[in-house]
Amino acid sequence: MTDIIHEFIKTFRSETSQKDTEHVIFHGCWDWHSSVHGHWALLESAHLVKDKENLEWVTERLQSKNMEEELQYLREHPEFEMPYGRAWYLRLMMRLEQITGFGDYKCLVQEIALDLRKWIENSIRDPSISEYKNPSWALIQLHDWATHFEDSETVNWVIEKTKENFLKPKISMDLDREGKGEFFSLWGLQTYLIYTALGADELSKWLEDDYNLDVVKDLNTDHHLAINASRAWGFHCAYLATSEKKWKKAYDEHVQVSIDLHPVWKYDRRAYAHWVPQFTLYSMLMGN
Repeated sequence: MTDIIHEFIKTFRSETSQKDTEHVIFHGCWDWHSSVHGHWALLESAHLVKDKENLEWVTERLQSKNMEEELQYLREHPEFEMPYGRAWYLRLMMRLEQITGFGDYKCLVQEIALDLRKWIENSIRDPSISEYKNPSWALIQLHDWATHFEDSETVNWVIEKTKENFLKPKISMDLDREGKGEFFSLWGLQTYLIYTALGADELSKWLEDDYNLDVVKDLNTDHHLAINASRAWGFHCAYLATSEKKWKKAYDEHVQVSIDLHPVWKYDRRAYAHWVPQFTLYSMLMGN
């Protein structure tokens, strides 16, 4: 695994260094949200393999005064990157503090978290909503941030909303194979959220027996390049909940086919390099 992590780091560093937007920190990776999870990926991977140079480079950026400008932009543009990019931002800032101990912006980030919670409260809560507006992803990251921040009221709120709105309808795993070509496995996200918010017992009861666990081989769009990585998130949670080997096997196979994309696609910035390896890293870290 170490070799592919080092290969990913080259891509993460290159992409986060680009000047694709006017933002002071998150200006690479084609767009703001991809730059946020690009910085997250560089932080995680450099920390994992003890790459001191890249870890220092990314942490210096995230700890700089420029972060205040990024936070101010979010305050002044309340609909910007709601909910997808802001959910990734919570993940990034949580891991920054956990890895480095830096928490100077913690209370300001909590404001972003509460804004995200308000947005979810006032929006349709349905696990079948696709891609950037999917609330399952936002709730997962809000739960983890609130746990980190010791905001028990928000943690309990996420648990309540998950019980009310996300146990059904049950998303079909077969949607992952359809021509629409989403980057999220909606089944994988629903599974991940149930495990995160409600725990192993609830997920075990929710899971069914007749899933097709084969990897998705027909990748229909550029966004579909990440479908196997996001399916792996659900498979890993199912394995943690049940200890059934079929889930572990499916997880391993989906992670491997996602890793195998890299030598083929790594020079294609638009379709792949600015975002897909970040999803693959997320799936790898879940099982690490």
